[in-house]
Amino acid sequence: MTFEETLEFMRHHPWNFYYTAPKGTKDWAAYRERRERLDEIGSMINTVPIPSGWVGIDRYDYEATDRYIEALLEGYPDRWLVPRIGMDPPLDWLRANPEEVCVYWNGPTDPEEIAAMVGTSYHDRSGWDGDKKPYPDQRISNQSFSSKLWVRDACTALGKLISHIEASPYGGQVLGYMFGFGNCGENMWWGDWRNQGDPRKGDFGISHKKHFYSWAVKKYGSLEALRRAWDMPGLTLENLTVPTPPERWSENGKDLRGVLLASDQRQVDCNEFHSEACFDAIEALGKTVKETCGKPAGGFYGYFQDETVGYAGHLATDRAMTTPYVDFYSSPKAYHYCLAGDPGASQAPGQSFARKKLWIEENDSRSHHALGCDGDRAPKTPGDTVTVFWREIYRALTFQQGFWWMDINGLNDDWYGDGEMVEMFRSQADFYKKWSPIPRKSIAQVLFVEDEASCGHTTYISGPQRNLRLRLERELRLCGAPVDHLRIGDLFEIDLSQYKFIVFCHAFVMPPEKWEGIRKRIRPDAHVLWNYAAAMLSPDFDPENQKRVTGFYTGECPGRMQPEELYRHIYWHCTHNCPQDYPLVEILPEAGQEVLQVSPDNRILTARVRRDKGANIFAAEFTLREKQLRGMLRDAGVDFHAPENCSVLADDKLIGFFPRWDVSFPYLFRGSWRNAITGEHVSGAVNLRIKGKEFEIFEKLGS
Repeated sequence: MTFEETLEFMRHHPWNFYYTAPKGTKDWAAYRERRERLDEIGSMINTVPIPSGWVGIDRYDYEATDRYIEALLEGYPDRWLVPRIGMDPPLDWLRANPEEVCVYWNGPTDPEEIAAMVGTSYHDRSGWDGDKKPYPDQRISNQSFSSKLWVRDACTALGKLISHIEASPYGGQVLGYMFGFGNCGENMWWGDWRNQGDPRKGDFGISHKKHFYSWAVKKYGSLEALRRAWDMPGLTLENLTVPTPPERWSENGKDLRGVLLASDQRQVDCNEFHSEACFDAIEALGKTVKETCGKPAGGFYGYFQDETVGYAGHLATDRAMTTPYVDFYSSPKAYHYCLAGDPGASQAPGQSFARKKLWIEENDSRSHHALGCDGDRAPKTPGDTVTVFWREIYRALTFQQGFWWMDINGLNDDWYGDGEMVEMFRSQADFYKKWSPIPRKSIAQVLFVEDEASCGHTTYISGPQRNLRLRLERELRLCGAPVDHLRIGDLFEIDLSQYKFIVFCHAFVMPPEKWEGIRKRIRPDAHVLWNYAAAMLSPDFDPENQKRVTGFYTGECPGRMQPEELYRHIYWHCTHNCPQDYPLVEILPEAGQEVLQVSPDNRILTARVRRDKGANIFAAEFTLREKQLRGMLRDAGVDFHAPENCSVLADDKLIGFFPRWDVSFPYLFRGSWRNAITGEHVSGAVNLRIKGKEFEIFEKLGS
């Protein structure tokens, strides 16, 4: 296949992830049987972790690598492989290059001390460990993402591995290469997932500090300009301090300026630098793939769901969209509001990525077979499993995305030992391969918009992230209308005329010229929903800018507490409390406002003003739920496809209904349609009756 043919094959065939071999290789018979079940369902593209063979300084050993690949491909010429390769360096490299090591806040700054900790209990080998308390006494992690020496040596190692594989008997079955590093191999900075209060975050390593300093001087043009930007008149390389975990924590109490980093440009720049350094490494590894074999290259990126996405290094999305060296990206499905009865979501704006690159949406849902602690994250019944798995692949289809199944726990969540699940996967694979190549258009009139600049201008805050990025999207999708999910950057490149209701999730940074550019492109009668501290940064802290852009003034009201319900956040089956780690705000009253919500103490929480032929709505708190949002959509003239508490996944040839509760409603099928599960043909007005947590999906027949 040519490069373009390969990429199209990857785009239109569902992948699978299943571990290459059982741990300890004790049960190869079960492994082979499961792999043949994967062949049965028609998922020919396998992505599995393989050793990089980088075992020491200038030392490479591919015996284990070959064994993993042979286990998958020997005797199976119709299987394809996209290997997932971790490019973190071996221990010998870390010992020999202590200046290139990521050092945590409480770690050493002397090279000999750093080297002595490598491989000991002070060395955080994985970068994540759940929520252990008390926190382990770990002082260092692995390589710094900013290390140019690591990038150089990792590219050398990757090039040698690819050359070895391509020269092997199985090189022709490898479609492309997926590389990774950092937290979980997902190109995220070490310690990223850890909670506030955990000191094992940040990079205070020797070379990292030098690279951050050089980058910042270059960004501002001179040391004097940098000193002014950071308000540090005496700044030098020697006294430069990287933002510490306590500086990033919001639970200790911050006002709005503090939460939005309005007086901490150093922290904003650190977020930007993390993202640039992270993507420098991604791009260099992608270039290595191109120059070594010319095949598609990819990795994980764009985790906007992450509460510390700037720290993680995932904000260089414009580069990710335009680089010639990376062809595909991925992230797992969301882990919040993800069970049967909910609409599901992505950890990244995958629909945005799919406009320019191949996006592979990873379904690592658990099934009702999950054992151990993962059983708490799993659907409780076979019926719930079916709903979740159909929703995930149907969502990828309607968003024009690639897709893979990831049975993350293998035999501890035995998907392929269940004959009914295998039949379901076969039907899903056939359905996906049928529809993925067929051109289809969005029919959404509602748009949910994210902004990486605003993510980079926020400190570590759980409340707004969980309520805006997670809860708001969920409530919006339960309104009975399809919802598209894009980035602010996309709004300058696509036709926006179809969108009657636009939600700016966290548009904290909105200079007036940017808003005017968007305003000219949206429908004059569109209704726009702004949230929390929208447009407060221009990029300077500027309440007048908020008024110019949104039509509202807001003010902090620190004496008021939220109702307890607003703290609740659903993660898998569990309910978590969202800490109030952010200042509360209220809308200041003015003439011309239509007040939509007030607090118990009569503060204005949500209000509407006219704009052009449409309206601006401001929600100062996270109080909007499906009922209020549906009323706003109705006022904007949005066409509903289902009643409240029912999410709709649809394009012009596919439509699916996923209700939270039992629903019964008439639906007008224009033309001839087919129920994708039962095979029943429908047309015209049909009364649909769907039980809560179940679903109905339909495909259009003919042109």
